[in-house]
Amino acid sequence: MGLHRLRLAAAVPVTVVSTFSSRLFLKPGLFSPHLQPRSKPLLVRAFSASAAVQDIPATQPQWKASIDFKWIRDNKEAVEINIKNRNSNANLDAVLELYENMVNLQKEVERLREERNNVAKKMKGKLEPSERERLVVEGKTLKESLVSLEEDLVKLKDELQHVAQSIPNMTHPHVPVGGEDSSAVRKEVGCRRKFSFPIKDHLQLGKDLDLIDFDSAAEVSGSKFFYLKNEAVLLEMALLNWTLSQVMKKGYTPLTTPEIVRSSIVEKCGFQPRGDNTQV
Repeated sequence: MGLHRLRLAAAVPVTVVSTFSSRLFLKPGLFSPHLQPRSKPLLVRAFSASAAVQDIPATQPQWKASIDFKWIRDNKEAVEINIKNRNSNANLDAVLELYENMVNLQKEVERLREERNNVAKKMKGKLEPSERERLVVEGKTLKESLVSLEEDLVKLKDELQHVAQSIPNMTHPHVPVGGEDSSAVRKEVGCRRKFSFPIKDHLQLGKDLDLIDFDSAAEVSGSKFFYLKNEAVLLEMALLNWTLSQVMKKGYTPLTTPEIVRSSIVEKCGFQPRGDNTQV
């Protein structure tokens, strides 16, 4: 049996990982492929998305995440450390300030609603004309104040969502912090094979067997990208087909999806672009 390694990669933002080696990687931000179980719906709690930190425009967010602001407030130190470890530019102080303002405004709205209800109850009984007139004026004033405060509350909630969606997911405590050099081998299965001849790495093997083209991929996509060629393509397809056949036995439905997605969907998946993108 060959050597198989389970590695826990460092806590840096990751969106897509693809590997055909015998190593298994656990990376933050890695989502399951486009497969859905037939028996149970897939529930995803999105906690982070790309957002500006300062000078937030008063625009309605494309979606609203289920963010536990109370937990963030009560665990401020841990969240701050996680933001630093994930190399995020999230503004935690701005989030907490907006949350506190929202809570206070919510309390004020609830107080005015209670006063308005009390006024409405008083007007149901027998009253002197002057008293009824006074209550009518008071009720009208409360209604106008409520309309204004409720509009402010909606805007404040939108701004809070817009800023808070930049906070990254909490990293598992066992994930090492740093770059690729900080990755830790968690487990080794089997034994390392010994060869009676000088061995080649996958890069050299791919070039010698005409299976990998780095030069063409570098021109199109940048450094460290590659094209698979010839038998390597057939091997990849075979692995994909085998994997699909296995998960379908577990009740999953295979899907092929469009290659262009709305930005709001990308954000819901926790993808945080590092710059302005014209296409995703």
